[in-house]
Amino acid sequence: MATSRESWTESVSALILKRIVEADTGYKAELRIFVSKDLRVSGCYGLFIPGPSPSHVTMATLNCLTTLAVELAHTRAVDETRGVTIQAVLSYSTQTGERRTRVHTLTLRCSRHLQDAFRQYQAQTLLTFYCKKIYCAVLERPLQELRGELQTEVTEALASYRKHCCSASVSAGQLVLPQYLRALPVYINSLRKSEVLLPGLRSSVHQRLQQRCQVLSMDTCSTSKHFYPLLLPLPLSVDSTNSPNPEEPLRCCAASLEPRCLYLIHAPLTLLLWVGTQVPACTLVELFNTSCFSSLPSGETKLPVLENPLSIRIRSLINTLNSEAPCARKLWVVKQGDTCEEALQRHLVEDKSPNGGASYADFLYHLHVNSVKLLQ
Repeated sequence: MATSRESWTESVSALILKRIVEADTGYKAELRIFVSKDLRVSGCYGLFIPGPSPSHVTMATLNCLTTLAVELAHTRAVDETRGVTIQAVLSYSTQTGERRTRVHTLTLRCSRHLQDAFRQYQAQTLLTFYCKKIYCAVLERPLQELRGELQTEVTEALASYRKHCCSASVSAGQLVLPQYLRALPVYINSLRKSEVLLPGLRSSVHQRLQQRCQVLSMDTCSTSKHFYPLLLPLPLSVDSTNSPNPEEPLRCCAASLEPRCLYLIHAPLTLLLWVGTQVPACTLVELFNTSCFSSLPSGETKLPVLENPLSIRIRSLINTLNSEAPCARKLWVVKQGDTCEEALQRHLVEDKSPNGGASYADFLYHLHVNSVKLLQ
């Protein structure tokens, strides 16, 4: 049984290692960004050492996982009929020393109407941009100032939408959110109270720097899952007709957790299995090979390889999630009421953070009040 458990874990690690080793890598990369008239590149953010110009970025290496966020500014109103053009020229050396250049040109439409801009916004894309911009600034600016800047950005956006895109019938007490930005407040609040911007008592500088580098290298999908993890309900028995569907994530708050259930918290850097105090003994036997809640392993562990449908199904789900993760992760088992539950609380981003960050409801209330005040 131990051999099967080790081979199962090694297969996942080998898959991730194989993906990293076989990824095409470029060396001595140079990225130049050109924009049309009346536009300029005002910032470029990512996991690299910035140079004198944000439109010219140099990197030692890059691969398909390398991500950057580029900020553009316009000096005057752009021409709606012509639109704008952005061109990225990337030069790099292959493993054999061959120098290659790739050119990508993108033409975008423009509009003078703010409503059109709000229709095209994407909450996950804005989260990724703000994350890279703010995480690049943590080495030079006070954390409290950066957290305040994030709140101000969202407040002003909501105020602009309320002023220019809403009908006059909207009352002052009514909360108004753009249709495609309904998730932005919870994303930004999670970013504001992350370990990098709001350190906990047990977080060291080295841990925060490591997490900063890991998050800066993430793409949009991974960034959104990092700041709003998937809370997946797990079945208590494969034969049960009313078993929850792991494909339907729950809201990341303590109210979603029931003592008689199992939950998997899936984020790019974390994989937690939460076990409630009232989980049936038969489920514990099928999954952990023990019927006693107090004897369950706590913290970093491995699920025993048991030949029953429930164990096979949950281990298969964990194996699939690990194979899709950007880096190797170890499973943490968190028992309800245990000291390890603090690791879970950091991922329940809709609740008040253990570090002191506001809950989603409180943050949303302050955004609403402050955006209304800006219009008075």
